[in-house]
Amino acid sequence: MFFSILTIICLTSCSEKFKLIDPTEFNKKIETRTDIATAKQLIKIYYNYPLNEGTPKLEIESKELGNGLIEVTLIHDGQEDDSQRAIKIVMTGELIGQKWTVHEIKTNRKCWDGRGHTNWGTEWCN
Repeated sequence: MFFSILTIICLTSCSEKFKLIDPTEFNKKIETRTDIATAKQLIKIYYNYPLNEGTPKLEIESKELGNGLIEVTLIHDGQEDDSQRAIKIVMTGELIGQKWTVHEIKTNRKCWDGRGHTNWGTEWCN
């Protein structure tokens, strides 16, 4: 009984919050591209980290969800920002033929100590 209550509390209070992003504009941007071979390439194009900022240390993982859907997660931790420490982007899409269609994009962030929340959340950092 105790573990059931603990699980319910964690699922309701510890669940990670995300900001949902409408994928329509990004889908328009990539609708004619046939050069994007992997979900990892797809999310890097979405993230579009500026080349003049150097090479970011990105952690990217993808997994198949079934029915042709792939979920890919990009985490950029240790950002050179005075308030935001990390950003996470989670994207769900599918490759049909040689073209990707993105169904969902969601993001959240972590702040540096003393600059706001240090767990994944949607609030802006101070």
